[in-house]
Amino acid sequence: MDGNPKVAAVVGRGRSAFGGLAPWLFLAPYFFIFLAFFLLPALWSAVVSLTDWKIVGVPRFVGLRNYARLFSDPLFYTALKNTVVYTAIIVPLMALVGLALAILLNQPLRGRVVTRTAVFASYVVMVSVVGIIWRWVLEPTGAGIVNYYLGKLGVAPLPWLAAPETAMLSIIIATMWWTAGYNMVMYLAGLQDIPESLREAVRIDGASAWQEFRHLTLPMLKPVTFFVVVMSVAKSFQVFGQVYVMTQGGPSNSTLTIVNYLYVVGFTWFEMGYAAAIAYALFALLFVVTVIQFRLVSREAGGAAGLIQAQLLVRLGLYALMALVLVAWVGPLLWLLSTSLKPEGQILSLVPRWIPQTFTLENYRDVLEKYQLVRWGVNSLVVAAGATILGLVLSVPAAYAFARMRFRGQQWLFLLILSTILVPVHITIVPLFIGLAKLKLTDTYLSLIMPTVANGFGVFLLRQFFQNIPQELEEAAIIDGASRLGILLRVVLPLSRPALTAVAIFLFILSWNDFMWPLIVTNTDATRTLPVGLAASLGGTVGGQGIAYYGMSMAGAVLATLPALLIFILLQRYFVQGIALTGLKG
Repeated sequence: MDGNPKVAAVVGRGRSAFGGLAPWLFLAPYFFIFLAFFLLPALWSAVVSLTDWKIVGVPRFVGLRNYARLFSDPLFYTALKNTVVYTAIIVPLMALVGLALAILLNQPLRGRVVTRTAVFASYVVMVSVVGIIWRWVLEPTGAGIVNYYLGKLGVAPLPWLAAPETAMLSIIIATMWWTAGYNMVMYLAGLQDIPESLREAVRIDGASAWQEFRHLTLPMLKPVTFFVVVMSVAKSFQVFGQVYVMTQGGPSNSTLTIVNYLYVVGFTWFEMGYAAAIAYALFALLFVVTVIQFRLVSREAGGAAGLIQAQLLVRLGLYALMALVLVAWVGPLLWLLSTSLKPEGQILSLVPRWIPQTFTLENYRDVLEKYQLVRWGVNSLVVAAGATILGLVLSVPAAYAFARMRFRGQQWLFLLILSTILVPVHITIVPLFIGLAKLKLTDTYLSLIMPTVANGFGVFLLRQFFQNIPQELEEAAIIDGASRLGILLRVVLPLSRPALTAVAIFLFILSWNDFMWPLIVTNTDATRTLPVGLAASLGGTVGGQGIAYYGMSMAGAVLATLPALLIFILLQRYFVQGIALTGLKG
């Protein structure tokens, strides 16, 4: 490279101490959104946490009184305990289940592609649908299919969501079904990236299947495991949607989490200062846990030593296990579809029937006539598509600047962007809502789209991919007279289609499934999104909050699930490939 003066000059300018204007021009569009919808609201939230503010009137400065209140608030202690218990159970469980599923579905088995698709398909289901499905599946009467089959095994019916002893377990089961596919895809990408030559080398050395797994596979998967655990911890501490839809924090506050309590304090009691203090307490807790994880990752750890030894199972056993996985993930969706096609009189039968005795479309007709389902669906598609397109447009140049250019403060700025992934977004909710309300921008598409665009996950994934593109291709383009923008558009982007598709799917799902922010910022059907509309109108028809029109609820859930499911099925072949190429691998 240095032998060509033209290449050396252009590349040298891009890598100088200051990097010229080019990096800042590439970063400017993303950072404008980042500042407006994340950093400044987060800083403002810190100020609000020092006030007594009931959203109306003038804030009254109270210093650290809101933080002192946390230590004497029994509800906060209950929410903290529930959140920690939930996180301590779900994080290792999800890592183990994700790895076990990846190992199983990486075997050369017929039907593995269908099973992979089924497992990950649950991840694109919106949270309100997940809540509706599992409230029905876990129905404590004999009409619930779980209790029905437990009865067949001689186990007495469990109260599930109706009792404090089993309510949190119900949330964990629903969450595992909903999100295990995400971790599975990450581990699949890592497994498929382990060179076959290394496997052959350890086999030649006489390693058994278990030794190969323990001494080769697990160490190669450490980066993936670290990513999965860190992301799972961040998500678990911020759990909200499934709790809101399934239990509202009950019974007897047994499922009340920190974010659910924050929502009640801020948007039911309108104590904005105390809500901001709760958000920062959550941030402090998550920060400490994340620092501990980063410190531990440098140490040698045995990790998942008790996993399924898939290599030792006979082929028939592998197929049986894969069949069980398929049933466990497809079963709730089929039960959802079956219920939606039954008349109300058949739904509450004490002997559940997978195939309706009488098929009917009345539930679909009723839900479309009584609720603004189409309007909500259009709103969700507009918001998700807008967030995806705008997110890609802003993330691509920013990611390229971080991957290929050198400029002052580069590492600190990148860490700042990564904070949008690990820092609870809830520290921005109170000031964002107040600011948008004062500007009369609540209940608009703008208020729904822009906060999602500020998320740094797209920048992170694309930077990982761009760094793996051979530098020689860019040098050849420079020789041909291409500018930095020309290189990005004509060289980098055509090579990045798998990664762009994977990021687009992530951004779409993130916005499509978003629940808490639309719940806060929308007030009318004009902009209400599908998850919020379903939870507000149909969520109450299951589980005792209203008249139990199960068929109509299930029909609405089916219609809400179809768009994202179809998009995923059409694009899923790019997904694992895109993740594997972004650097989230072994």
